[in-house]
Amino acid sequence: MEKMEHTKGPWHYQEESDAYTHIIRGAKGEFIGSASQGSKNNEEANARLMAAAPDLLETLKDQRQLMVGYKSRLDCDGAYVAARQVADRIEMVDAVIAKAQPKSSRQEDRV
Repeated sequence: MEKMEHTKGPWHYQEESDAYTHIIRGAKGEFIGSASQGSKNNEEANARLMAAAPDLLETLKDQRQLMVGYKSRLDCDGAYVAARQVADRIEMVDAVIAKAQPKSSRQEDRV
């Protein structure tokens, strides 16, 4: 099976989008996606969140690495409760990362 990857970031919200569409562009100006103007008036916020997605994913992966190292130190020190809390957070982070990546990419990012 061919590995799927999202378009590399950074992405940005196109400030000069037309009145009916909020556009997300890639680092080289390529079209990534859009959110159509609707009646809820939250489409711009949704488009800006989509534009931040690659940065959010990379930051989350970096934080996961830190938490894994922290948990290892807690395990060595016998701090079971704190280690369990960190392990729970790692599971939460893993779930979010899994939601953002195709299945073929998930195992490569695990530690």
